[in-house]
Amino acid sequence: MNKKEVEWLYQQLPELVAKGVIPAESVELLKNHYGPVEENTGNRTFLVVFGVIGALLVGLGIILILAHNWAQLTKINRLAIAVGLLLAAQIGAGTVLWFKRDSLVWREAAATLLMLMVGAAMALVGQTYHLVEDTDAFLLTWMVLSLPLMYLMNSAGVAVMYVIGVTFWTGGHSGISKQLIWVLLGLAQPYYWSLLKNSRNANTTVVLSWVITICFYFCFAAAFSNYLDQLGLLIYSALFTLAYLVGLLWFTRPGESWRMPFKAVGLVGSIGLTFVLTFNDIWEHVVSNWQSVPLLSYVLACGLLGMVIGGNIMAAKRKILEAKWLSLIPCVIGVAYLVQFYDGSGIGATLILNGYMLWVSICIISAGVRERSLGIVNLGMVVMAALIVARFFDIDLSFVVRGVVFVLIGIGFLVANVVLVRRKAGWQNEK
Repeated sequence: MNKKEVEWLYQQLPELVAKGVIPAESVELLKNHYGPVEENTGNRTFLVVFGVIGALLVGLGIILILAHNWAQLTKINRLAIAVGLLLAAQIGAGTVLWFKRDSLVWREAAATLLMLMVGAAMALVGQTYHLVEDTDAFLLTWMVLSLPLMYLMNSAGVAVMYVIGVTFWTGGHSGISKQLIWVLLGLAQPYYWSLLKNSRNANTTVVLSWVITICFYFCFAAAFSNYLDQLGLLIYSALFTLAYLVGLLWFTRPGESWRMPFKAVGLVGSIGLTFVLTFNDIWEHVVSNWQSVPLLSYVLACGLLGMVIGGNIMAAKRKILEAKWLSLIPCVIGVAYLVQFYDGSGIGATLILNGYMLWVSICIISAGVRERSLGIVNLGMVVMAALIVARFFDIDLSFVVRGVVFVLIGIGFLVANVVLVRRKAGWQNEK
C-alpha cells in the first residue's frame, strides 16, 4: 500500500472499531504492520532545492563580481581573494555542522557553496599563476577534493554534483585511464548505500538515484566505447533490462512512478531500443565482419545476458510476473543477432523485432486493461501507433493511404479512451 492508501486506512480505523467491524487489538497490529505514516516532506524538499539553488547563485554571483575587476588586481590580491573565499565557505560549513547539524536545508546549502568555492579557488589560483590548463585534470582534482564533503556534511546535493562531475570527466579520456571512473563512482557508493538503508523513499535519495542511473549509462559508454561498435545494441538492451529488474526486485513503490528511477529508465530504454531495431537500416550496419568483434565484446554481452537470466530467476522465485515480456528483450535481440550472422541483409532480424514490438504493445495494452489504468493503455497504444507509423514511412505508399491509416489510428485512440473512461466510472460506482 502506498502512503495515501495507508493514510485512508488509518482514518477509517476508529469508525471500524466503533461499529465493531474489527476489534481494538487489530488497530495496533495494523499500525505495526504498515508502520507510521511519513510526514509530508514536500515543504522541506522545496526548502532544500531553493537552498541549494540559492547557494549556487551566491557563489556564481561572487565569482562574476570578482571577474569584473580581476585583470586590475595584483597576484597577491588574487591569491588572497581565492583563499579568503575558500576559508569563508569552510567557516560557514563548520558553523552549520556545529549549530545546525540536524538541519537538512542548512547542510545542503553550506555544502553546495563550499564545493563551488573549492572549484572557484582552484580556477582562480590556476589562472593567476598560469598553471597547466588541463580541464580534465582540474575537474578530477575538484571532484576528489569535494568528495569528503559528501560524507562530512551528509549532503546529497554534493553527491549529485560529484556524480555528474566525474561523468563529464570520463567523456574527455581514452584508453585504460577511462576505467578509473568505476573507482570514482565506487567512492560515492558507501554514502549512497547509507541513504538507501536509512531513507530510501526520501526525495533527496530518489533524485540521487535518478542521477546515478542516468550517469551510469554515459560512463559505461565512455569506458567501453572501443567494444560497443558491433554488439553495443545487445549490450545496452541487457543493461536497460537489468535496471528494470533491479527496480522491480528492490525499488518498487506502487502509485509513485517518479520514485522508481531504475524501472523508469529500464522501461523507456528497453522500449526505445527495441523500436530503433525495428528499422532495417540499423541491421544492415550492425555487424559486417564478425571476426573483427573484440573478445571483450562477447564477454560483456554474455556476462550481462547471464545477469539478466539470473534476475529473471529471482523474479520468478518471488512470483513477480509484472511485465515479464520486458525481460525477454535482450534474448530476442540476441536471437536477431544470430539470424543476422546467417542473413547479412538484416531482413530476418528486422521481422523478428517488428513482430516482438507488436507483441510488446499488445502486452502493455492488456496490462493496462487488467490494472484498469488508462495511462498504461495509452502507452501501449502509443507504442503500437509508433510502430505502424514507422513502417508506413518505410514503405512506399501514397499520401492518401497514409492519411487513412493515421485517421484510423486516431479514431482507435479516441474510442479506446472513451470506453476505458466509462468502464472506470462503472468500477468506481461499484465500489
